[in-house]
Amino acid sequence: MKNISYADVLAMPTYERRYFLGLLTKEHVKKQEQYEEAKEKSKTSGTKGSRQTRMTGEALKTRMKNGDLPTT
Repeated sequence: MKNISYADVLAMPTYERRYFLGLLTKEHVKKQEQYEEAKEKSKTSGTKGSRQTRMTGEALKTRMKNGDLPTT
């Protein structure tokens, strides 16, 4: 949706303002629903998520020397 200033919205006739605010509200609800769906999908996707493996500096140096670089 186009960026319309507050003053432009107030200058609109009432029927146009109601129509514009209705569109804006529908767009916001749609974005919120998409966000919630993506959030639920990420929870149920069966992946490990943000699990990370930690290692000490010496272990990292040893793995780098052996050519076994950890993936990120």
